[in-house]
Amino acid sequence: MTAVLALAGAVVGSYLLRITFVTLIDVERLPAVIRAALAYVGPAVIAAIVVTSLAHGDGHGGLRLSMAQLCGLVTAAVAARLTGSLLWGLSAAMAVFILVGTLG
Repeated sequence: MTAVLALAGAVVGSYLLRITFVTLIDVERLPAVIRAALAYVGPAVIAAIVVTSLAHGDGHGGLRLSMAQLCGLVTAAVAARLTGSLLWGLSAAMAVFILVGTLG
């Protein structure tokens, strides 16, 4: 029961910290350098999620890609480059990933 309470406390604390930055901090009052850096947060998070999901955990320290993952990554890169939008890149990548995964 103590572990459950500790986990619940960590969840609530983490949520409160995240919501605090979203609701209480006025972006217009941040220095220009920080506002410029915020544009890179989305791509950095997506890159971290992709690399973490592709790294296999059997101790060999490499990446293992399926054909669906490789096609999705290439599609994401091309779509994001052509449109300049992370959302379009992710949408196109998911569509290709699902299509190739279903067909393959």
